[in-house]
Amino acid sequence: MHRVVWLAAIAVFETTAWAVGSDERAAAQSAGIAELETVMVTATKTERPADEVPGSVSVITAEDIELEQPQSVDDLLQNLPNVELFSGPRRIGEEANIRGFSDERIVTTLDGARQNFSIGHQGRFFLEPDLLKQIEVYRGPNSALYGSGSLGGVIALTTKDASDFLEPGRMLGARLKGGFQSVNEEWLGSLAAFGRIGTSLEYLGNFSYRDSDDIELGNDETLPDSAECSLAGLGKLLYRPWEHHQLRASLDLFHSDGGFPANPQSAGSTMNEVADTDIDRRTYTVGYRYHDPANPWVEITFTAYRTELDEDLRRLTTGIQTATEFDTTGFDLRNSTRFSLGGEALEQVFTYGVEYFKDEQEDTQNGQPRGSFPVAEADVWGFYLQDEINFFKRVSLIPGFRYDRYELDAGGSGERQESEISPKIGLLVGATDWLALWGNCAEGFRAPTLLEMFAEGLHFRGVRLGGRVIFPDNFFVPNPNLKPETTRGWEGGLRARWEGLLAEKDRLSAQAAYFDTDAEDFIDLAVDILAGTTISSNITDARLYGYEAELSYEAPRFFAGLSYSQTRGEDKGTGAPLTATPADKLVAFFGVRLPPWGLIAGVRGRFVERQDRVPAGVAQTPGYGVTDLYASWLPDAAALSGLRIDFGVDNLSDKSYRRHLALIDEAGRSFKVSASYQF
Repeated sequence: MHRVVWLAAIAVFETTAWAVGSDERAAAQSAGIAELETVMVTATKTERPADEVPGSVSVITAEDIELEQPQSVDDLLQNLPNVELFSGPRRIGEEANIRGFSDERIVTTLDGARQNFSIGHQGRFFLEPDLLKQIEVYRGPNSALYGSGSLGGVIALTTKDASDFLEPGRMLGARLKGGFQSVNEEWLGSLAAFGRIGTSLEYLGNFSYRDSDDIELGNDETLPDSAECSLAGLGKLLYRPWEHHQLRASLDLFHSDGGFPANPQSAGSTMNEVADTDIDRRTYTVGYRYHDPANPWVEITFTAYRTELDEDLRRLTTGIQTATEFDTTGFDLRNSTRFSLGGEALEQVFTYGVEYFKDEQEDTQNGQPRGSFPVAEADVWGFYLQDEINFFKRVSLIPGFRYDRYELDAGGSGERQESEISPKIGLLVGATDWLALWGNCAEGFRAPTLLEMFAEGLHFRGVRLGGRVIFPDNFFVPNPNLKPETTRGWEGGLRARWEGLLAEKDRLSAQAAYFDTDAEDFIDLAVDILAGTTISSNITDARLYGYEAELSYEAPRFFAGLSYSQTRGEDKGTGAPLTATPADKLVAFFGVRLPPWGLIAGVRGRFVERQDRVPAGVAQTPGYGVTDLYASWLPDAAALSGLRIDFGVDNLSDKSYRRHLALIDEAGRSFKVSASYQF
């Protein structure tokens, strides 16, 4: 670890939130002013400053996304404390891990719509990252608000609106953007049109296209079967028919195609056949909000949505064709009531709501039903309450409670009905003007997925050599008696902030958190090569604990920061380490602003310790350090108004490395450049 800290000290550093309109930002740069804005979060079901959430939350802003020039969501999440992706560099296999909880144990939403699809080793981030304006990541159990699946946390993705492009007083505009990344020779093209009609209607349309070749790795090799083409579209309408009333509708489309292994998280082989792959994801949302500041009793928010994921594979060697569909339909209706007693002595925000969603899956192989992905559906009803009690603007007590009822049905394969109660309580104390202490206790649960309970039939072909069976064909064994996973845990931390230390407009921020979670009835997928079986079962009672700490400094012409995170996981029965525990990680960044030239430039280092705390039979993972560079130019000249150019270098030293649990290496050095013009 000493080597990691030393390398970090001499390398490093990333930018903090700086999200304003392009003209406003250029003016701020010219004046040498750092915009120290309050970052608001909404995945707490009420809008609240991030600094006032009694929990661990990270926010990636629109400016962070622009500077990163991301190819995928992984580019944006990998630098967050205790957040990892173990799925390798192919975009279609990306799955997140938060504090040792992976995939189905994390709730992912896109503009409030659940992204529940779970198709083998395919990921959950089928989207164009350039269309995102904010990502909120909540670490820790959040079942009291989100129900099943949020044992590890919540990843809330929000796409851009017309108002994110339009400058004040403007009624119509467009943006052209192009980009290139060398590591896979990827070209990006994007066109957006946006506008407003009067004060009542705003509209946005965006089309993006990416075309890439195979990914170059850090060992001078190329990752076969990783080339991809993608198309993405976003359409949004925002309508205000009357004062305080807001209607919205959006359509988010994503298409990807390429020749990938059936399991894109590993290399192609006779057991992992390469297939022509087409993936389509469609998310439709409609919403309504009523908010009148003069009416404290009613603040209604309603979101209805449908997410459809279609995957078509044609295996190149055997010619087997599979078609998989996974659809989620749901809504979330809630109201907040505000009241106070004695002015600021006691203020309350009481939020209560109902959520429903239905997952439906079906699959065919060569036109016939496939048992390994059976026709099945799940219905989930959830009712939740949350009370934000604020005393003298110094103390916030936030108890919450949720009741969930879920029904799983796979026709003749079986069905299951269960209910769960998920309580949570959080406390935030403003000890001084610059220091706040917080803590919370929560219980969470995850219902078994349809695949975990009902999958049967062939999993993968065995291995034969000269007519001799080396490994037999492997078959799924259904287990309709799976119990839900449950967690009980607590966490606590502090936040501190000082302003005006070395300059008139500067800020030093620090935060730290410790967490300790007990998990029961963990669901494990056991693949027995010799017996030829794959079955999900409740096998582990586990403990996951650790901490994360962050320090950042922001000034008009200078910014820097450091974060360190550590998670430990153990089987409570045997004391053995857990498999999916991420390695210790340190991220540091440093950057400068040069307002007279409209420039921002920085360097960032990510240093991950060797992961040798693994169960018997699981390979250890070497540690690694990766350094990235980035710069942005927003010219102040009137003739170039609306132009923005971003440049970056990922993996500057062309490091060859593999993340813990990943089966293939990460991408090598990549030179990135993008240019956008808004008019």
